[in-house]
Amino acid sequence: MKTTSFPNWGVIIVSGNDRAEFLHNQLSNDIKNLAVGQGCFATYNTPQGRVRAHMTVAPDDNNIYMIVSCDLLDVLVERLQMFVLRSDVKLSIAENLSVTVTLPENEDLPYVLPQEPVLSFPVKFTEYGIEIHLPHGGIVSIVDIAKSPLFNQEIADKWRYFEIIRGFPHICKNTSNLFVAQMLNQHLLGGVHFRKGCYPGQEIIARSQYIGEVKRGLVICRCREVLEAGCTILDEGKNNVGTVLDSVRDADRNSVCLCVIKYDAVGKELITADGLFIVRVEDIFFRSKIDYKLSKKDLEL
Repeated sequence: MKTTSFPNWGVIIVSGNDRAEFLHNQLSNDIKNLAVGQGCFATYNTPQGRVRAHMTVAPDDNNIYMIVSCDLLDVLVERLQMFVLRSDVKLSIAENLSVTVTLPENEDLPYVLPQEPVLSFPVKFTEYGIEIHLPHGGIVSIVDIAKSPLFNQEIADKWRYFEIIRGFPHICKNTSNLFVAQMLNQHLLGGVHFRKGCYPGQEIIARSQYIGEVKRGLVICRCREVLEAGCTILDEGKNNVGTVLDSVRDADRNSVCLCVIKYDAVGKELITADGLFIVRVEDIFFRSKIDYKLSKKDLEL
């Protein structure tokens, strides 16, 4: 199996009797009803509905684990700690745990976005750690750092490519607080539960889903060079039309990038702020405007 440690991500442990209720009130998915043996995607948002962090969440009998970009661990714990107050909740960064990723055997098969969002997915507990089986077929594991496999750059890059071409976004420090959840397809990938109740940014996200119009979405672009997360994309008029989320070289040593861009920029000539020409836009992951709407009944809490 193609497995490597993945130092881009770290783990936050949330413990205490009120852990599920606390995270349910802070995150965008239904954490309170997430059973042991289930995992989910979730976002933590600003009051204005912008995604501070994207995470993979999995509980066991005693804790809830959140896998987050390493450069957001400290700020996320500090921010969440502000709202603990008298709740029986403890937040800590798991220095003794490592995140690993495993590519599926059929990694070359295309991924078709399901018609209904996957709001939870299987979690298995093994002698090596916690295996989270993601909807695209890959596995993310939380293991003791002493049992973690060695870092393999080739496999790590293949994992990033695997997620990019399937339209699975992740947020790091450079891209935090820039996008509402729909721009990252969280309403389609299962990171937002529209009947779970209130959480920071919920009103903005629900309004965008029901009566708003989201003007940016996920696409794949290609470029001569690997682009840094947070890199600005411009059109021929030097207007800011997008942002790079992640970029990695493919088997042909070309750069493939997962980006958020304006819908009306698709088909235009695009460049970076440094003048690098983006070859083309392909594999548009957003759906038609009507797919961003829900009925009023769907939004009843």
